[in-house]
Amino acid sequence: MMNLVRKLSRRDLLKGLGATASTALLAACTTPTATDQAAGPGASAETPEVWVFQGQPTCPGGGNDEKTQALRDLIQEETGVLVNVYMVAPGTAQTEKLNLLLASGSEPLDLFEGNWPDFKTAIIPVDDLLAEYGENIVRMNSDYAWARMRDAEGKTWGYPRLGLMAHTHFCFFRTDWLAEAGLEMPTMWDQMEETIVAFRDLHPESVVAADGRNNLMMNTLGAFVPDGNSNWLDGDGMLKPVELHPGYREWVAKMNEWWQLGYFQQETFANPDFRAMLNTLTIGTWLGWYSRITIWWEQIRLDAGYTDIDYGFPETMTGPEGLAKTNNVGGNSAYMIPRKSKSPEAVIRYIDWCYRGLPDDATNLVTVRAGLEGVDWEWVDKAAGQYRMLVPATAACEEKYASDFYNVKGMGTEPYVVEVLENGQPGRQSTHTVTYYDKFDLGKMPIDFDVPYDTTLISSNFPGLADFQRLLDEESIKFITGVRPLSEWSDFMAQVERAGLDDWSRLYTEQYRLYHPA
Repeated sequence: MMNLVRKLSRRDLLKGLGATASTALLAACTTPTATDQAAGPGASAETPEVWVFQGQPTCPGGGNDEKTQALRDLIQEETGVLVNVYMVAPGTAQTEKLNLLLASGSEPLDLFEGNWPDFKTAIIPVDDLLAEYGENIVRMNSDYAWARMRDAEGKTWGYPRLGLMAHTHFCFFRTDWLAEAGLEMPTMWDQMEETIVAFRDLHPESVVAADGRNNLMMNTLGAFVPDGNSNWLDGDGMLKPVELHPGYREWVAKMNEWWQLGYFQQETFANPDFRAMLNTLTIGTWLGWYSRITIWWEQIRLDAGYTDIDYGFPETMTGPEGLAKTNNVGGNSAYMIPRKSKSPEAVIRYIDWCYRGLPDDATNLVTVRAGLEGVDWEWVDKAAGQYRMLVPATAACEEKYASDFYNVKGMGTEPYVVEVLENGQPGRQSTHTVTYYDKFDLGKMPIDFDVPYDTTLISSNFPGLADFQRLLDEESIKFITGVRPLSEWSDFMAQVERAGLDDWSRLYTEQYRLYHPA
């Protein structure tokens, strides 16, 4: 028996023992002190050691120490890299800790996430590292995603944290109310308005809701503006914010009309508790961020046992200027290696292992995301990437693996796995992402989707940038809600000019032209 155990990999042994019998082995993986645990049982002078800053910890204080150590040992066995993790709750404390680590001459840091232009002086380009050690990372992220990681000289400053997304904005409608009204799912703007009216005739409490102006714009502005919710090139060849496009005023006028007719939930632009609002069953039309339906509503539906109440959406909504939806560029969010890293090669080897096997075999991905196979999760349909958790999400942190080593979030990985719920059904959120993440033809592409604007640099040359953006947002909402009459639109445009439109336009155009020469 001992000879057999020696021939088994740590992965096979843990999987074979199962969740209950593995407890003793997991405990044996734990070392008595934090220092020893960080070093790991296999640490040596030849073992590269990396420290990762976990930006979105499932459990800020850490999860089950034994499970974390067992997974650390597994990664080390299969990659030759010892991985340690800083777990700090999001917020001010996390930002301060990251800044201290970046500046420290003694505390190690090898991988963190953020908007790469903000950290360009503190990080290294990763082109050579990816070419030598990151075949799977490169292969699994789209050209769209990589475009956002490169500067104008073609240097790559990290691997994608998000990537271009086509799945985040759809117009959701109560399907039971559609059936009650005898209506098909609307796909045209006038049909959407007819649907809203029909809902209100049947259910006077019915409202339209969206979580803020930007998400409302992402879902609907393309119906009025040719490039959707995107900066645009004016006739003078200079980039302008979308709020200055003539079609934007038409959209604002339409939204004001809806407001005056009482369609909108009155706190739509005031950041209310939308989860509680969904619980009231009064939202007939949702024009906000998708996961409020695919996660929040789905949990409400399952908990309450609703079988006849639900939401659906058309794949496209079309208005006077075409498709209403705008694809989500995902920003400049990246995983980056700081200049101070002593083992950048080891970082890429570890991350490439996380991607290894995709898209056909997601075992490594689910392992760093969910824990040890056979202990924390099991396959339902491996070929389809479907798995179920063996430890419930509601379990206390000390009972579960806290996704310590899950540093490959984004569209390069998430579309290839689906968590199956306790009821045996694939999770709605995962299924939605898998189905629509790359359906870019269902929305409009911003003209500057591939330009990773350095807003830190822009702000340094235009100190009023934040106030400028706030003016656009706050005054737009005033026009939509009728606080400010549309007859004052020309006065608003003059305000924008005085607030620094020329500076905004010059600085954004300069960066745009680095990627798109005139």
